[in-house]
Amino acid sequence: MARTVSLLSTAVLASGALLGVGTPAGAADPAPEVIPIDLMLAGSYTDAAREAIEIWNTAVPSIKFVEQDTPAALRVMEYKTAKGVQSHVNIKGAGRGWVYLEVGDAQLYKPSRIVVHELGHILSLPDLGPGSPCSKVMSGAWGGSDCVDTQPDAAEKAAVRDFFAANDVGDRVPWWGSSPAVR
Repeated sequence: MARTVSLLSTAVLASGALLGVGTPAGAADPAPEVIPIDLMLAGSYTDAAREAIEIWNTAVPSIKFVEQDTPAALRVMEYKTAKGVQSHVNIKGAGRGWVYLEVGDAQLYKPSRIVVHELGHILSLPDLGPGSPCSKVMSGAWGGSDCVDTQPDAAEKAAVRDFFAANDVGDRVPWWGSSPAVR
């Protein structure tokens, strides 16, 4: 009897291994949350935006910006103000809205850092505020004009991963709308 149970157990385990079931190691990673984005109006920021997209796609594999050549729910636009600074976002839900990139900001700050920062807002991250270190992409302009770090740190990556583990593209970003314009 014990031999029959042992043989039956071996057969079940072997068939499970052949079919790729029953083991977490054999389980496929879930598909990433896709965020369509268009750069048709990005102007001089187009290359920096593509670099920022690649940075976020690599940093947080559970999300994936996918560039398209038709209007998307997430749009990037270069613009100019009288002040010459003031890149910002208008969030219409996680992964949706507008990223406005001011031409003058690129004269003061590394363009890809600007876009990584603004896409961080689109991915649910708020500004960190005065005194925040350059090592945080969400320090934004507070990191200083000599700050060229474009890589989200471990905490920023984890915050985006955690947000999208509990939310979908289009869901409300909790802090958006409860503070002054996000820069």
